[in-house]
Amino acid sequence: MIKKFFSRAGNILIYAGLDREQYEAIRADIANENTNLLKFASFVGMVMFLLLMIMEMRTDNFANANAYNYMLSLVAMVIIHFGVRFFGEQHPRMILALVYLFMILLNIYSVTLSLLHPEYPAVSAEVFLVAIPLVFIERPVRLIFMTLITGAVICLFSWKMKEPTYAEMDIWNTVSFSALAIIANTLLMCMKTTSIYRNHRIKYLSETDLLTEVKNRNCFERRLKRYPEMCKERLVCVYADINGLHELNNTKGHEAGDAMLKFVASELKDFFGPEHTYRLGGDEFLGVRLDASESEANEAVKVIRERCKVNGYYVSFGISACNRNGGDMDLSVKKAEELMYREKKAFYGEAARI
Repeated sequence: MIKKFFSRAGNILIYAGLDREQYEAIRADIANENTNLLKFASFVGMVMFLLLMIMEMRTDNFANANAYNYMLSLVAMVIIHFGVRFFGEQHPRMILALVYLFMILLNIYSVTLSLLHPEYPAVSAEVFLVAIPLVFIERPVRLIFMTLITGAVICLFSWKMKEPTYAEMDIWNTVSFSALAIIANTLLMCMKTTSIYRNHRIKYLSETDLLTEVKNRNCFERRLKRYPEMCKERLVCVYADINGLHELNNTKGHEAGDAMLKFVASELKDFFGPEHTYRLGGDEFLGVRLDASESEANEAVKVIRERCKVNGYYVSFGISACNRNGGDMDLSVKKAEELMYREKKAFYGEAARI
């Protein structure tokens, strides 16, 4: 019972209620979600600090601590916004660093604002303490750690720099708000990650052939028109059809046929990758390789053919290339399919003669 409790608590704190495998499966989805959220939040931050700067410029005492606080925060927001907009897609790991930079920046701003006005309670710092982590999606344990550090800083500076009455009020409010932030953020992170994982599973089931674990026809149809735009110069299509699947099912059972399908799919995935290998029908597969030559595809087909032959499987292939500019993916797939059927016809013709 105790072991189960700690295991569950660990999953909540580290993986937001999921297990490790489930969380790892949606890390890319979480990064995409945080990217979009950070673009919007940093833009709002830029506008907010710009307006504060303009309002401060209208005062007689522009060169004061408030103005420098707004100015530095505005510059940091600009760096974050353009960093995520222009470098986020190329460097996904950079997103998490920018997310934390954004949260730390706002916490520093709120704490600094409170210290500039020691005659008032640190209301803004306490509100930011709760609200900032709610924006993004992250492991609860990290958000809890950041909340505790920020809360400790607020308490320390209030105790050192404010009158006892305000210091006591700030410390009590900060402790209360920190507890609220930890509970609210943990619950919200669990809800967000569960929702993302549910959507991930729905998408996975709609795009994946569950037997072979490659993409299905529905997924290929959605990507078909976009493929020429995904490559820099050209792409290669390889159409594959397994010979003798029907006969194998009849003589050795469907388990043997399933094993053959899984083996061929695995071999195709080694060359084309899981994102560009498709099962189009019962025994038909299609592989797409971006920015590869037909000679590379021919070499790969030779290797796949030999590996399949060693296991007693025979596959017919058709290869066709498509250019980025003016290329027609439909025609390329049809050409590869026609070449595959020629090879398949030759295979069965040779088998009949034997």
